[in-house]
Amino acid sequence: MKGPSAYIEPLTVRQRIQRAQPHGLPLINMGYNELPYPPSPHVSTAIKEAMGRINSYGDPTCRKLRQALSDIHDLPADSIICGNGSEELLDVIGRCFARPGDGILIPEFGYIQFPIVANRVGATLVKAAETDFCTNVDAILAAVTDRTRIVFLANPNNPTGTMCSVAELDRLARELPENIVLTLDLAYGEFVDPNYCPAVHRLALRHDNVIVTRTFSKAFGLAGLRAGWCVAPAALVPVLYAGRGMGTVNAVAQAAALAALEQPQTVAEQVASIVGERERVAKACAAMGLQVVQSHTNFLMVGEPGDDGTRADALAEHVFDTAGIIVNRTREAGLERFIRFSLSFPEHNDLLLKSMESFPAAGA
Repeated sequence: MKGPSAYIEPLTVRQRIQRAQPHGLPLINMGYNELPYPPSPHVSTAIKEAMGRINSYGDPTCRKLRQALSDIHDLPADSIICGNGSEELLDVIGRCFARPGDGILIPEFGYIQFPIVANRVGATLVKAAETDFCTNVDAILAAVTDRTRIVFLANPNNPTGTMCSVAELDRLARELPENIVLTLDLAYGEFVDPNYCPAVHRLALRHDNVIVTRTFSKAFGLAGLRAGWCVAPAALVPVLYAGRGMGTVNAVAQAAALAALEQPQTVAEQVASIVGERERVAKACAAMGLQVVQSHTNFLMVGEPGDDGTRADALAEHVFDTAGIIVNRTREAGLERFIRFSLSFPEHNDLLLKSMESFPAAGA
């Protein structure tokens, strides 16, 4: 997409089924990339206690949360900024570093929030071609112009689930002009391996133009409370604070995030379960003859080779009608043949697979 970004039609309206379940089956939403686990008793208690104090504002600087993140990740607390989910921080980065007519560069199938940010600030959105649905660093570098101000890159990516290596991210950071802000979104970083996120954090500490965004919405299961954070070079921190809203992380979200950080073993076990289900379900889908894009996240993107999107639409309707399961439709140009679904409990995943297996073959 080149030229000023057009209005971004809300994809959620078109991607998900907007009608009643025909057989009255209970609905299982596997279309939002959410964690299926409810809050732990420890997190629930923290939320309940914080609710008793909501007559008071939460700490606008998130001092305790930033210090906890600093201690856990061995990062300077003054280089950490918290936000109303990582989406707020992406928006702040766009408003701080891009103006109308400036360029925002993303991979071909980049996260939908990136075009939305470009649209909000009136920037020109440029997409660099991917290779096998994965970010191509050489293509990104080749697409840089003297108008480029920001490179947004989700790694692992949404909606594809693919990722490039830390070595490639490091090469991108080294070869980008220093006046371009490279923003690496690690919303799904926990689903890679324990060493991945710390390695990417170090890029922000080594380069004056790299920002790394994180979230509590995915692996920590706090999507409904909206808590995120980023690590940024010291010189950029005052700029980002100037663009950030005052007290945007509410008191309940701060308490829940702190409590979740106190249970690393619980988070690790839940992530391991999702990763195990990801591999199991991916093999089952491949055995059905579906194209399965290799995922490093908590979701899978699968589809029939050669489909123009008609079969994908029908499959999404089929699993809704027969199993009450909501999946996501990937309608971006080039991804029409795919559906996307988050991994859930084994019984939910089995129900989805059973429904997919009963989907009539093409031409039947």
